[in-house]
Amino acid sequence: MPLMKTTKPYEILCFYTDYKDKLSPQSLIGLFQDAATNQSSFLGVGHDYMVSNNLIWVLLKYNIHINRMPEFKEIVKIVTFPMYYERFYVYRKFEMYDEKENLIAFAYSTWTIVDIETKKLCRITKDLTKAYGFTTKDRFSEKIAFNNIPKLAEGDYETTFKIRYMDIDNNLHVNNTKYLAWAIETVPYNIITGSDLSHIDIIYRKEIKYGQSVKITTKTYEFEDKTEIVHMVNSPDDLLCQIKTIWQKGKSYNLLEQ
Repeated sequence: MPLMKTTKPYEILCFYTDYKDKLSPQSLIGLFQDAATNQSSFLGVGHDYMVSNNLIWVLLKYNIHINRMPEFKEIVKIVTFPMYYERFYVYRKFEMYDEKENLIAFAYSTWTIVDIETKKLCRITKDLTKAYGFTTKDRFSEKIAFNNIPKLAEGDYETTFKIRYMDIDNNLHVNNTKYLAWAIETVPYNIITGSDLSHIDIIYRKEIKYGQSVKITTKTYEFEDKTEIVHMVNSPDDLLCQIKTIWQKGKSYNLLEQ
């Protein structure tokens, strides 16, 4: 049984879109994050509550299904709700609908709470369980699965990025949307221009901060009607993030003639 649901409308503004005039993958998860933040604030357990308790939310995993990306000026709504929790983890669902009530994208996600000073995981607080409506009966009513993402020994492509000031958020580490943006940047031109993104899996493993460098290793797997791409984001010392994207072959766009 779904717990506390909230709905927020969004207009797809020009700076949310890519050159196809469609919502960009980075903006998609940015809107999901905003919807979750909006719900927490509405329930009285938002940013101020977390700061006063010396806590931050940390996103761990995504499993995202895309039926189609909304286009520039389109009005959509995002429905979100926490599905259940297990000690240190909250499992949250997002649903994006168009104006005709068609489900155009949805996602499952896993979150945890970390103490800002000790960097240790914290149990979900009683305030949060009360605000989100968690009960013993509901907490295991719907379980979700996340896909494994293979680790790459080598890739077809490698790209290095240096962390910019604009990549970090108010927790002073890289915002979770940036990892996907880096990964998309390494997708081959023929796939970007000739396919549509239909699925995203992400596993966030470690944080990275301003001034450091990351290396994106990318490997493609071609099928008749789709391409699967595995991306690994590494610092010089650690595996930071694993991403898998699936691209369905379709209309071709010529980026160089735009």
